[in-house]
Amino acid sequence: MELIAALATPPGASALGVLRLSGDGARAAAEKLLRLKSAEGWLPRKALVAEALADGEVLDEVVAVYFPGPSTATGEDLLEITAHGSPLILRRLLAAAFAAGARPAAPGEFTQRGFLNGRLDLSQAEAVGDLIRARTDEARRRALRQLRGGLSDEIARLRRPLLELLVRLEAGLDHPEEDLPPLSRETAAKVCGEISRAARRLADTHRDGRLLHDGARLAIVGRPNAGKSSLLNALLGRDRAIVCPTPGTTRDTLEEPWEVGGAPALLIDTAGLGDAPEGPAEKAGMQRSLRALEGADLAILVVDRSKTPGPEDEEVHARIAETAARLGTPLLRVLNKCDLPPPRPEDAPWENGPLSVSALTGSGLDRLHGEISRGLALEKSKAEPILVASQRQAEALLGAAQALAEAEGAAAGTLDPALPWEDRTASGLRDGFRRLGDIVGEGTPEQVLHEIFSRFCIGK
Repeated sequence: MELIAALATPPGASALGVLRLSGDGARAAAEKLLRLKSAEGWLPRKALVAEALADGEVLDEVVAVYFPGPSTATGEDLLEITAHGSPLILRRLLAAAFAAGARPAAPGEFTQRGFLNGRLDLSQAEAVGDLIRARTDEARRRALRQLRGGLSDEIARLRRPLLELLVRLEAGLDHPEEDLPPLSRETAAKVCGEISRAARRLADTHRDGRLLHDGARLAIVGRPNAGKSSLLNALLGRDRAIVCPTPGTTRDTLEEPWEVGGAPALLIDTAGLGDAPEGPAEKAGMQRSLRALEGADLAILVVDRSKTPGPEDEEVHARIAETAARLGTPLLRVLNKCDLPPPRPEDAPWENGPLSVSALTGSGLDRLHGEISRGLALEKSKAEPILVASQRQAEALLGAAQALAEAEGAAAGTLDPALPWEDRTASGLRDGFRRLGDIVGEGTPEQVLHEIFSRFCIGK
């Protein structure tokens, strides 16, 4: 394949910078770009000190490693040059690589070539991107497990009995005159049903996989002056939001990255709900609060524990609870300001709320951390051996589960028993087998590959 080149380190000054070249002519380009300081010549997979040349002058002293294909990350000849991390040096070194016959690499093109050359399957290639983007140790561990073939092995395990069953069915259909061992409808239905349910269970892990890699959106909502911004600051451990005794200080949503239960999260502070907005700014702020609630993976309803709730408070709280229930969003009711004296004795039911905290003193925050983790079911997701992080993978699994459920119905005779069961079962089996193959990249269209690898950084 044609020679490509790109910097594998991010822009900006650093101690070191890495240039990668891959494809036909990598060795020839190395001889144009570099002058070795050793008389040994180019030794495969050995770090060699060299002078980098550009426009007829020595640009830098570098360390270069030449990897002959196909046993490389890309499956082809690969050259990696480590230079000093001056942006000037790296820019000129990259220009010299282009002058030596390389073209600029597209985003993810090195990994894509590894996939096309059989060095890794598509689920492993996607794991490379997840590993680069991992923001927590748990996300890193999950991505590394998939890169090492965790999901690939599971897909192979699911496909193996399907292939065996399909071979037996099609052999009977294509060669009815042969004396082949009979295949019972019960056996066919049992295999299809078991794999269909296993595929659906695996697809159901997508929500947890998405939260682990993309992060959970946590909307902090409630009435004005309930202490939402104070709670945001307390959870972050720093003063990020402006806090003022005057109600309505927050007029816009404020988003800050956070971590809970080993998963990345985004804390979203919102404007208070319920009071008649004064002007277009407050109205827009309340609309954004509602959108944040509707897009949240978990909502934290903050209630002022030091006050007796009035009718408008109860109306807003009920509306928030109804919205969360309608969307299936977990809702945590948090009684804030527990450092202040409680309301009148007749308001004691507030004392029995699910969770009391003080954003001022930090009381109850550890418990709130645990409740958020439980609300997102993060502990349960940690027990799953494999989590599907990609929407593409989840859709392929659901498609396979549906096709195999139809094959099960055909074999069991619940789908139009007047038609030959073998044909319909074989059709569902083929579809389910193909859809499972999509996960590891068998027969994946070029457009889908482009979409996947375009999300990678250049140089990877």
